Amino acid sequence: MRTISPRWILLLALLLAPPVVAAERTGVLAPPDVKKEQDAIMKTLTDGNKKHMHHVVRKDGLAHIMVVSCADSRVPPETVFNLKPGEIFVNRAFGTIVDKSILASLEYGAEHLGCKVLVVLGHTNCSALKEAIEEHDHPRAIWRSINQQDLDSRLQPSINAILDKSLLNEARLDAVVRSNVLNTMKTIREQSLVLWNLEQDDMIKVVGGIYHLDTGKVEWIKQ
Repeated sequence: MRTISPRWILLLALLLAPPVVAAERTGVLAPPDVKKEQDAIMKTLTDGNKKHMHHVVRKDGLAHIMVVSCADSRVPPETVFNLKPGEIFVNRAFGTIVDKSILASLEYGAEHLGCKVLVVLGHTNCSALKEAIEEHDHPRAIWRSINQQDLDSRLQPSINAILDKSLLNEARLDAVVRSNVLNTMKTIREQSLVLWNLEQDDMIKVVGGIYHLDTGKVEWIKQ
């Protein structure tokens, strides 16, 4: 009787094996109440969009303002500056950082939309910078996510730039928030030749601001 090659047995076992699902990878299943919450959120989004459809602002023309801001849900630039859809070109990332994708987006805004002002907007009590300060003071041995590690690496220069080592807690965080806005502006100028040239020709103005969560005021940073 012919024997079956071990290689064919292994291949057959792989083909018949059940697919590896997320629960098997993580070892846990999301509890039922999480599924209910997700369904409720999707209903909120769908219902909200239906209401929005009746109030769509059909605006011709292009935005002349663009903003780099934190992804924090408490700081929507459109609301902060009381602007309507179509009036502002927004680019957001946790910690008000820029990478190649965001820089490319800003270059598009400047070259194709004709944006004349670029606002780098930080905000008080920033969670991203709080975590970056904690990481600075107590570095972890292993990162669970290389993406979060990359984000942290973009925030650390803002902490290192604080020369007054006596600052603590809220005062230190406020100083880091300001430093981070200035560092992001510096990164934009150094890593985007397109935007640097436009600024040198006075075709675009780059400004920095800090949104104060307690008052709603934007404090413009003097350079």
